[in-house]
Amino acid sequence: MEVIKYSGGIEPFNPEKIKYTILDAGGSKKLAEEAVQKVTKEYHKGMTTKEILNILLKFLKKEPGVSERYDLKRAIMSLGPSGFPFETFFANLLNYYDYTTKVGEKLIGNGRVYEIDIIAEKNINSQRKKFMIECKYHNKLGIRTKIHHAKHTYQKFLKLQKYNFNQPWLTTNTKCSLDTLNYAKKVNLKITSWKYPKNESLKDLIKNKKLYPITILKFLPKEIKEKLYNSKILILKDLFKYNKTDLIRITGLTKKEIEMVTREARDILGNTSQSL
Repeated sequence: MEVIKYSGGIEPFNPEKIKYTILDAGGSKKLAEEAVQKVTKEYHKGMTTKEILNILLKFLKKEPGVSERYDLKRAIMSLGPSGFPFETFFANLLNYYDYTTKVGEKLIGNGRVYEIDIIAEKNINSQRKKFMIECKYHNKLGIRTKIHHAKHTYQKFLKLQKYNFNQPWLTTNTKCSLDTLNYAKKVNLKITSWKYPKNESLKDLIKNKKLYPITILKFLPKEIKEKLYNSKILILKDLFKYNKTDLIRITGLTKKEIEMVTREARDILGNTSQSL
């Protein structure tokens, strides 16, 4: 039994992988086992991973928030087309890990102006470290970040040495090719991709502190998402920094809309103790 991946390649149909990813998204063992049975029953020759995902997303609605968390990768991929820049999201993410960040700074190197996606600083081992971060965002599944993106980041870092950056950093919402990772090791380029490095990947950084983007609220009307973004609320958790009255004031949403948004947010965050 085989399935066709987004990239067009073929891989073995793996029920255990489906079960693991559902448990990883916070689903119960019972839900995971039933979901595997559902997909296995509907399996057909030439089935795609996209078909499997669509079956699962409908089935996983049986438990609040699981379907949304399971579809985290596509929530990240919907940042760009929705008008929510990936670099802004990643900068906000880093703030939760004690980095101070600036987005879209313009610096001069070799007589040329360079725009830096993110400048991040953090105290590490009693020393202040400064990073030049370039973000490579993809809005389609199955695309890998290639070596030329890594080389571009490193060359920009070299041209801006007078700003005393300690290390260049490339972050992406997809996987990196093997030659990209090998090149990064050679030049001491920090990489953060969807599943790399282990325990510090983009997926890990999001899940470890439940820093889901507001685009994970996939059934929320676009105009509501835009009002949240324009109010500097790009991470779901940030909703709970405010009381209901302040959220209505700063977002321009109605009381009913705020209640709908926060209800969905609680389901995804899995924390009903949070209140407004």
